Amino acid sequence: MFLACIVAGIGIGWLTTKGNLEAARMTGGNLKVENEQYASSLKEANWQVEIANQKIEQANASLCLLNASTEELKQRLAESEKFGAYWWERAHPREFESLDELKAWLAKDDTDKTIYIFGSGCLGAYDCDDYAVALVYNAFLDGYSISLQVEGNHMLNSTIIGDRIYFIEPQNDKVWLWGDRD
Repeated sequence: MFLACIVAGIGIGWLTTKGNLEAARMTGGNLKVENEQYASSLKEANWQVEIANQKIEQANASLCLLNASTEELKQRLAESEKFGAYWWERAHPREFESLDELKAWLAKDDTDKTIYIFGSGCLGAYDCDDYAVALVYNAFLDGYSISLQVEGNHMLNSTIIGDRIYFIEPQNDKVWLWGDRD
């Protein structure tokens, strides 16, 4: 009986061990499946992270391009504003503020330094109308308003300072008061 108990104990132990071994195999199989699922999920998550990182790199590259484009546009806008201001001044020349300012500008201008050619009959002759047009052009380039004036068959210039009208002989920079505007 003792032996029977031992054999029965061994049998039960063996069955228990066999059962435990089966349970362990099942648990191991379940763990293996869960581990494979986890590994697959981890692989999927890593792939999504990699795609997200690529999208972040693309977004950063696009942002760099946008920043560069923005800076270029800002620079072009500043240049355009300078250009616009330059041409606004040129399109809206101002009057001289004083007779002294006019005389100082005439002293600086070199229109009167051109050699006068009268009655040569050639097309290249430089006479009174050429001087007067040159003075208007030079004043315009410097932002001042000077007009053309014809007296008899001679062309000269005029300008307004305050309420007074002055004539200018462009061949020698002589200035004289013609009269009041009003």
